[in-house]
Amino acid sequence: MSDTVNANGNAVLVNALSSSMRSTLNGMESVPGLVRQVIEEECWRTFTTPRGEQVTHESFESFVTTEPTKGLGYSVNELMRLVADDPETTRLVADLLGKDVSPPSVSQEPLWHDPSDDPETVLVGTIKEPDLDLTDPVNRDAYELRTVGRSGGWVWALKVARNVQPDADHSAGISHAQKVSASEFARRIGWSTPRVMRYYRTWAKGIEKHDLPPFDQLQPGVDTALPDAKTWAACFNPGRVNPDRAEALVSVAQEAGISATQVINTAKHPGAMKAAILADDSTAEAARTALLERARNDGELRTALARTIAYDPVFRKETAVESRKAERAEYVRHVAGEGKVRTPAGHTLELPSQARKEAAKLLAVVDDPQATPEAVTEAFETVQALTTQAVESDPEVQLREQRTKFSKALSSTAKSIQAIDPDDLAAVADDELRTKLAELQKQVNELAAMIVDEKSNYLRVV
Repeated sequence: MSDTVNANGNAVLVNALSSSMRSTLNGMESVPGLVRQVIEEECWRTFTTPRGEQVTHESFESFVTTEPTKGLGYSVNELMRLVADDPETTRLVADLLGKDVSPPSVSQEPLWHDPSDDPETVLVGTIKEPDLDLTDPVNRDAYELRTVGRSGGWVWALKVARNVQPDADHSAGISHAQKVSASEFARRIGWSTPRVMRYYRTWAKGIEKHDLPPFDQLQPGVDTALPDAKTWAACFNPGRVNPDRAEALVSVAQEAGISATQVINTAKHPGAMKAAILADDSTAEAARTALLERARNDGELRTALARTIAYDPVFRKETAVESRKAERAEYVRHVAGEGKVRTPAGHTLELPSQARKEAAKLLAVVDDPQATPEAVTEAFETVQALTTQAVESDPEVQLREQRTKFSKALSSTAKSIQAIDPDDLAAVADDELRTKLAELQKQVNELAAMIVDEKSNYLRVV
């Protein structure tokens, strides 16, 4: 593929990322995923600007800091703020920059770091204990959440729901039983604010689906009955996935009997999913099966696939070969199953028992998933030969076939002649047309005289 084609393709992702980043400096939900995809597919190295200029960057930092539209036009710290809640993307950016980059603080420093955020590098017993007044129920829940780990489920959601009021103002001081803002609670736990809000929205979903108590009925430090743990996956959206999209992913995961988190995480990393499909046969087969299964119920996807096949010369050629193979295989199955064939003249004919047995043997060929087009064609031609033998073995059938054949030919010729406008023909007739018409009339007269003469010996069964 040429560099120009690559640059034009890369421009789609680069432009999408630039547009999302301009929407808000605090980071839209699509930004981390787009950054990750731009890095994984190396779109940042070369792309085409909206003005048609081809841009090449030697370093990722150059891509980030160069003014639009030849770059993103942001500082490294600003980019890190946008991806701060996505550890994987943060690591990818840091690796490309060749240094450990930490996002700037948007509030006070967390009192401690949540150990579940970095399970590989944090050892048990090495976490700094928080300096909090644990008589405050808000502080107590924040501290207890630290020890729950990643399997808290509804317990986590309850602790967030009963302590957080998103629009709360904590700047004037907090009483022991007063709810706090999401950002303040996040600071006390050592989480990010978006992470707290994910659990807050989960409780909101639980109110809708499981009749959980509304937020205004919850108080810090007060427990309430929680739903069964099995209901958690249907309400929780673990990450930057649109809630409606997440709900569909969870539903499919439950039907398949697999982890909803795994399904959602896969959907969050399209670049990784594409790489796995390209590199691994089993993943590619799973993707092909899923795509076809979805296309059966998705008209727009079917149309898109059909259009791709129709306009791509490689796919178009393969489709023609496979279509012909499928049609011929189905013809062989029908003859073997019914024991009947349709003659060239359109008559249905019972095959002799021996011919039916031979046709049945061909089923093994056409039903073989690995059968080549040549093998199926040979089976098809064998069945056609059986049809010809059946016709030639019965003089009456052969006579009927010939009569139908001639009748169709004469009917077709008559329709063609009737479609000719005499005035149009007279207006354009030249010597060549006159000669052809005269020859045609002579042939018709000879044929008519031949079959009208009852003593003629020309009409006979061959």
